Amino acid sequence: MAPALSFRGHQWTYNPVRGSCLLLLLVMPNLLLCQGNICPSCGPDVFGVPLKFLRKTFSRVSRLSHGMHNLSTIMFNEFEEQYSQSKPEYINATSDCHTNPLHAPEEREKAQQMNNEDLTKWILMLQYLWTVPLIEISNEQRIEKNLSDTIISSAIENIKKCIKLQAILERRFNQIILPVRRILSEEHMYWSGYESLVSSDEDVRRSVLYNLLKCLRRDSRKVDMYSKILACRISDKC
Repeated sequence: MAPALSFRGHQWTYNPVRGSCLLLLLVMPNLLLCQGNICPSCGPDVFGVPLKFLRKTFSRVSRLSHGMHNLSTIMFNEFEEQYSQSKPEYINATSDCHTNPLHAPEEREKAQQMNNEDLTKWILMLQYLWTVPLIEISNEQRIEKNLSDTIISSAIENIKKCIKLQAILERRFNQIILPVRRILSEEHMYWSGYESLVSSDEDVRRSVLYNLLKCLRRDSRKVDMYSKILACRISDKC
């Protein structure tokens, strides 16, 4: 297995000990972390970002990511119920997800060991990598006959949430956009399953769709988990 990608730059650190605000005030009173607006270590390379804005940011990110995971689960369950009963090989198919090269942690214990900047970058990269597949699922006329209205409407709503989530993170932490896009470009990470998705072979189309929706459910769970960890840390309610 290839090693996980490493991020360079300033580390967005997190002190899990409650009462750390008081300690920081005693050691560096000029920061005014708890009673004022400055939160120098709550965002990736963001110094002087108002704490209340960061709390609002990650609260919105957490709500959006949770909604995306719910929609992705609905899409997968709907497709599985509709098609996999007659084609059990879909269920046994190996999950060859286009996001696998990221090696983004799936276990909460591992994710909790990541610093906040890296978690934010994982979220943004996963959003970038899923935008195109979601658009194709909802727009491609040649595959719509295989998809229920529930899957199509869920995909459209997922796109809206995906783009909104990207916009929130890009607006608040614009300095991480270039490093994230550089990683995706250098590692040649992108979705390349369009031709199979519109194949004239119905079994191929359905197999690809099953795998794609299964991967989407998995990755949306990761984003939901990372977002909850970040929201938990910034609110100091872990």
